[in-house]
Amino acid sequence: MDTFIDALLSGKTDRIPDEYDWFAPLLGDWDCDYYDEPEPGRKRHVKGEWIFRRILEGTGIQDIFIFPSRATKETEPQPDGEYGSSFRMFNKTAKCYDVVYTCDHAMKRLCFTKQGDRLVGKVLSEENAYWIFSDITPDSFRWENVRIKDNGEKFQLCEIYGKRIG
Repeated sequence: MDTFIDALLSGKTDRIPDEYDWFAPLLGDWDCDYYDEPEPGRKRHVKGEWIFRRILEGTGIQDIFIFPSRATKETEPQPDGEYGSSFRMFNKTAKCYDVVYTCDHAMKRLCFTKQGDRLVGKVLSEENAYWIFSDITPDSFRWENVRIKDNGEKFQLCEIYGKRIG
C-alpha cells in the first residue's frame, strides 16, 4: 500500500469516545442526489458521490465530495461542479467537531454539534449559515446548506440525499 494512504487511513480507536462518534454512521461510500436552484425558476439535479473514512489514528473523519460524480462528469458536466474534502477532528475539550472544508474556490471552517438526531455545523465565517446532516439511517442521509433568519425561518440553498453503495 502507498505509505501516504497507509499513514492517513485508520480504523476505529478510542480516540473518539463512542458517545461522540457522531459521524460513524456516514463512514463508507455514497451515491448522492444534489438539488438546488442556481437561478430563480431553474431547478437543478446533479448526481454525485460522497466518500467518508476514518483518518490519523482514529482522531478524525475525512470525506471526499465529488459533484458531478466521476461516472457522470463527461455526460452531464457542471461548470460550477465541486470536488472537495472535509477534515473532521473531534475536539475533546469542547465536545464538538472542528471541521475544515476546502475545494478549488473556497475554504470554510465549521463547528459541528449534535442537536437531537441532527449533526449541525455552524459555518464560522458566515452569519446564520449552517450545514446539517439529518435523517441518518444505515443506508441513507440528508444534508442541507441553510441560512437561519433572525426570526428562526430556514432558507435552504441546496440539499443532498445520500444512498449507501453496497
